[in-house]
Amino acid sequence: MGFTPGRSNSAYDQFALSITAYEASPDVSPFSSKFDYALANPDKPVLSPDELAGWNLFRGRAMCNTCHLDGTETVAKQRNARLIRPGNAASVAPLFTDFTSNNLGLSKNLAIPYYSENQPDRDGYAANPAGNAFTDKGVGDFLRGPDNINSEWKQYANSFDGKFQTSTLRNADKRPRPDFVKAYMHNGYLKSLKEVVHFYNTRDTLDGCKTPNDPGQRVSCWPAPEVSQNVNKTIGRLGLSGKEEDQIVIFLKTLTDGYQPSH
Repeated sequence: MGFTPGRSNSAYDQFALSITAYEASPDVSPFSSKFDYALANPDKPVLSPDELAGWNLFRGRAMCNTCHLDGTETVAKQRNARLIRPGNAASVAPLFTDFTSNNLGLSKNLAIPYYSENQPDRDGYAANPAGNAFTDKGVGDFLRGPDNINSEWKQYANSFDGKFQTSTLRNADKRPRPDFVKAYMHNGYLKSLKEVVHFYNTRDTLDGCKTPNDPGQRVSCWPAPEVSQNVNKTIGRLGLSGKEEDQIVIFLKTLTDGYQPSH
């Protein structure tokens, strides 16, 4: 049977519709977290004081809500802003992403095996000839690369260097077992929600790490960003205390699906 563009395009359209239906199904997006339960039951005291405090920091001074949209208005620069409670939220199923991309100024993660795959295999293939010198430019690399089918987009590549998609925060703490160590950010450099929040809070206020193996990294110093252009300046010096960082982490854990309310 010969190739027919119409039939081929229709098949791909059906693939896309099937995937879309699955991703919208309860199997993937059940919206069954403690946070969702709180939104659905605004008259019940579902969230603890620390969880509520974390949520208000999330949409306030921590600036998380500028990209990870929670269905409420960001109030960081408003004086005397009213503290929010579940009954005040506009969205009953916020997705916690704005679907944009950002360069957060994260460093390389040289622990990724790809950086050491610079030697040819027995067939002469080297996955990463540049080794540690390789720089992942994210969306910029896609726009200037062969996978971009729209040549008009190539002109925007430089302004997207270092940018990666803003992921949803739903199920950010979901793990197969309590001691399972997750990897966060586009390259897995950060290993806990506390490290993520600490990075957003102090990226621009702590000294730069002096060596790649500096023992203070992720706590008292941060390595230089992999891509220094287009770095998002909304974050980096939020002025949060350690307790406030912890409260944001506590709130993020309410976004894990599978919450079972106690009666």
